[in-house]
Amino acid sequence: MEHSASAHDEAAQHRVTTDLTPMTRMLTAVFAVLVLSAAAVQAASAKSSSHGGPPPHEAPTSNGAVVEATATAQASGDGSTATATATCPHGTRAAGGGFNAPSSSEAIALVYESVQAGQHSWRASAQLLDPGNQSTLDLTTYVYCRKHFPVTRSTVTTVPTDGQVQIGPTASASCPSGEIAMAGGFRMAAPLVSPTVTDLFFDSIRSGTSSWDARVVTGPAGPSAITSEAYCARHGTAPLESDGSSAPNAQDSVSSTASADCPAGLTPAAGGFAQPDSAVVSFFFVYESRRVGDSWQVSGLHSGSDPGVALDSAAYCG
Repeated sequence: MEHSASAHDEAAQHRVTTDLTPMTRMLTAVFAVLVLSAAAVQAASAKSSSHGGPPPHEAPTSNGAVVEATATAQASGDGSTATATATCPHGTRAAGGGFNAPSSSEAIALVYESVQAGQHSWRASAQLLDPGNQSTLDLTTYVYCRKHFPVTRSTVTTVPTDGQVQIGPTASASCPSGEIAMAGGFRMAAPLVSPTVTDLFFDSIRSGTSSWDARVVTGPAGPSAITSEAYCARHGTAPLESDGSSAPNAQDSVSSTASADCPAGLTPAAGGFAQPDSAVVSFFFVYESRRVGDSWQVSGLHSGSDPGVALDSAAYCG
């Protein structure tokens, strides 16, 4: 069952102070990598296929061992999109999910969706920013499944964006009283409106134990909307949070990776990412957020130079 929660008007939890003047210099700094030589977006082309993931990682908990399933899709050409939905094996439920769309300066993934799709699947979507010659982008969606995982229900909050370049807004989805957020997700429409974007997701992370925050940087391509989703359970224990950070990165078109490790005997089935110090002149295109062993791994391609900023990973361990 899905119901809506009202949008929060308060400022983002991970506040970033930025110099937003003058407009021309700011737009050049934020979206320098988004300025394309082509005048029109090429036709979208996506191919998808599903396949089974690696053998289950055995981590004995009350919710059962984590079983990973994956699905893949490919985008080809600037502005094209790829969507892949990974589905759990029979007898298990989706406890969380993630994505990976390896990126470089020649092919940048704009990940605009990573959400639960019913009780048994996870869906992720990315759009290809292709500044040079025609390239392809490979997207993998991951779903993490458990046999004894509780039934969850989605709480959804959608917040409009207005096309005025700024850090924010944040959409915060809160569980009903007495329920806990087992995982969360984010989504919006494909953001690339050549040669700029409507929004880019900076953060997708749990807030406390009963809310999920999704924060963006707003681009100049026009109005849009962002959505945060919290997957709430009436029964169960809130997953234990473990955090990790990358070293600060001040190099343009260079990737950083952050890893959050679960304590011994626990493993993550959900996770999140954030870049709390990023600004419009220095930020990450987050292209990976997924479970690796007993850790949650987050990667992003840095855009800009000084000041150097770090990428954060959060693992929700159980």
